[in-house]
Amino acid sequence: MLKGLLVSTRGYDEPLWGGRILTNFTYTGDLAQERSRVKSYKVHQIEVVSREEWVEVAGTHEAIIDYETFDKVQALLKGDTRISPEGRKVHLFSGFLKCADCGRAVSCCVGKNNHVYYACSTYKNRSRTAWNMHSIKHERLEAAALFGIQSQVHLAVSYSEAIARINSAPTKKSQSFRLDELIATKEKELGKITCYKQSLYQDWKDGEIIQQDYRDMKADYERQAAALSDVLERLTTERAELTNGVDNEHPALVAFMKYQNIEMLNREILIELVDHIKVYENGNMNIKFKFADELRKIAEYIEINTSEIPAVAS
Repeated sequence: MLKGLLVSTRGYDEPLWGGRILTNFTYTGDLAQERSRVKSYKVHQIEVVSREEWVEVAGTHEAIIDYETFDKVQALLKGDTRISPEGRKVHLFSGFLKCADCGRAVSCCVGKNNHVYYACSTYKNRSRTAWNMHSIKHERLEAAALFGIQSQVHLAVSYSEAIARINSAPTKKSQSFRLDELIATKEKELGKITCYKQSLYQDWKDGEIIQQDYRDMKADYERQAAALSDVLERLTTERAELTNGVDNEHPALVAFMKYQNIEMLNREILIELVDHIKVYENGNMNIKFKFADELRKIAEYIEINTSEIPAVAS
């Protein structure tokens, strides 16, 4: 189904048939209302409403494409940002490469004898004298990326086998002393910030600080408190998820394990498994995989249930 939805392109952004069909989520069975509105009763100009303000209703009609396939299409379209000189072929790593130093895109280049390599766009477009090239040959990049994915697949397989043994055991452990300690530490920090904030008002009233300092310090404490509250919420959620355990149908494991026999790369595999790839000046690279947080949590679940001594953060 997915291949049937993708179309060749003419040039950079001219689809052979309506591009809206590929991005219209109405085909998933959902309906969106209030996507546009009149600017005001005086100015009768129609303006587009941001997605956050749409009124969306799920399951209003029969779907002709499932959510998973639709999301894959959106990811593929989002990644197809660099078109080759032929105008029809999207390079394998287009949209995935970033310079490890400046953060800008590392784009495809074709040298002598059609030699394909990648170079930092800052070097290409702005300063060839003040910036390094950060180049890497296509063959080296492809081989390294394939090896990285194969290694991650092997890791997912070993995780799955460990989880199967753990879940077949009479008892399972779910308490993470690392999370318990982190939560306790963050709660203590939040308590201190709350006390500092509460004492500010009295300091101002007593004339120890001026009003502007009071306002600035109060705002700073509020920002710190909000950040700590977000961290606490995430850690508490992670601890609750750990209590529920892990099974072999975890999306992170499924995503990697279906490529156990992978021997070559394609864009669909990269889009499903890779977030981005950083390229360094020395030709080294670092792959940022999707599901990284999920795999870390799975690793902790396995460690808790296979280690005699609980792992405590230093």
